[in-house]
Amino acid sequence: MEGSTVTENPQIIAQSPRFQEVLSVARRVAASSANVLITGESGTGKEVVARMIHDLSTRNRETFVPINCSAIPDQLLESELFGYAKGAFTGATLAKPGLFEEANGGTLFLDEVGDLDLHLQAKLLRVLQEKKVKRVGENHYRSLNIRILAATHNDLSEDVQHKKFREDLYFRLNVIPIEIPPLRDRAEDILPLAKYFLKKYSLKHHSAEKSFTADVSSYLLSHSWWGNVRELENTIERAVVLSSHSEISVKDLESGQRRNPSFENAFDRLCQKERRLVTLEELNRQYIEYALQFNKGAREKTARDLGIDRKTLYRKTHHRLQ
Repeated sequence: MEGSTVTENPQIIAQSPRFQEVLSVARRVAASSANVLITGESGTGKEVVARMIHDLSTRNRETFVPINCSAIPDQLLESELFGYAKGAFTGATLAKPGLFEEANGGTLFLDEVGDLDLHLQAKLLRVLQEKKVKRVGENHYRSLNIRILAATHNDLSEDVQHKKFREDLYFRLNVIPIEIPPLRDRAEDILPLAKYFLKKYSLKHHSAEKSFTADVSSYLLSHSWWGNVRELENTIERAVVLSSHSEISVKDLESGQRRNPSFENAFDRLCQKERRLVTLEELNRQYIEYALQFNKGAREKTARDLGIDRKTLYRKTHHRLQ
């Protein structure tokens, strides 16, 4: 990783000017108490940057509590965030503090905050305004001393326009915006990251130290990496585990990424069927259907492969079925 910048977190590797600027902003805001909204595609490393901000802050001796707002059903998320009193609902045999209280003194990271429903958005806004939280089933508030870091792959300004996200909450969260560029837009980081993951997973899986064949560099740099750093990491780990050679080849990297010939010309076939250029939304739905078929209906794996969360996959497939 010669010439790269590695922060206190070794997985944050930045040779590209765009990502170095992201880390520069993160360092500058770490000492403050301002709310930060981190945006970027799935897999770009939003939580890694959030952890960096926490680790460089004066709260670093306290807890960093992450929660993926899209991974928990709405009816359960409220009690997870706010906690609940004994007897607040069926099954609440004991009182339980929520994640706001768990993060007291430290940092709460709300990943995919754009997927919160409007009811929870209103309650989050109140917490941000009053620095107090009320457990489900209680009538009194508890004071909080926490910092909120939020992240989303959604365009929240567009969601505000379509009344999907509260404008007042958006401005509360978006005091300091940090946009993480996709991996394909910071190609200088691809090879250093690949080498880092190669070493990491060789050690983790007790493998002899491996290297890349000469043609791997051009392959890695030409790949689009729509799943971003997460896709690159998974690709390297899979190659380390499955390869029996001392050098990782392009063939090793492509293992498990079989192409389905029936989809290779899907765009052409769909246009011919409709006798017009299809919209991106139509093509998007077709690709999701293909991905589900490829993974034999496994929704969690499909969401992971597509670089989206399960809630987004459900919403898009539900819309397709209507």
